[in-house]
Amino acid sequence: MEEFVANAALLAAHLKEQCERAAASQQSSAQDLQGAAIVVRKTIEEGKRELVELAGSAVSAALTENLPIATRDILDTAARLKQVTERFQNEQAALDRKVRIIGTSTMSVIVIACTLLVAGTGYASWYNVKRAQRAHADAEVLGALRQVTITACDGKPCIKLEDGLRRWGKNQDYVLVDGGRESNEEPTGQR
Repeated sequence: MEEFVANAALLAAHLKEQCERAAASQQSSAQDLQGAAIVVRKTIEEGKRELVELAGSAVSAALTENLPIATRDILDTAARLKQVTERFQNEQAALDRKVRIIGTSTMSVIVIACTLLVAGTGYASWYNVKRAQRAHADAEVLGALRQVTITACDGKPCIKLEDGLRRWGKNQDYVLVDGGRESNEEPTGQR
């Protein structure tokens, strides 16, 4: 039982370590996601600044009759901004999938480990109850055997028991054990 408890404690420590690793991995993924969000935010801000600058330039160019070039620059900047946004969304979706997979696998491992721990504890308890019942029965038999002397009387089994029972003729301390009918006849060993 002590070995089982020690094994269960080791299993619990191992599961705790696995959970801590999974939590650290999830935290690291969240930090990576935050880092990516910061980079995208900076890129968007830079894109906005560029857009504002290009818009200003476009107005200037339009005023100087370069409206087609300014329009093209604005469209190029908008296209780049759209690409950055799509890339950010794809990276965020990939990180979300990873976090879900890690969370699901961690919970599965915890549920399986807890189920095994409960089943193992239940089995150990059941086994120990059975052993205790056998030990109790063995103790009763041993207690009874301390009060009985078993021997052979002229080749027949006989036991030494309490007074008042049919006795062996050669030694009245022993009661004859006969699987047959009871009678008041003297056993054959008493002649």
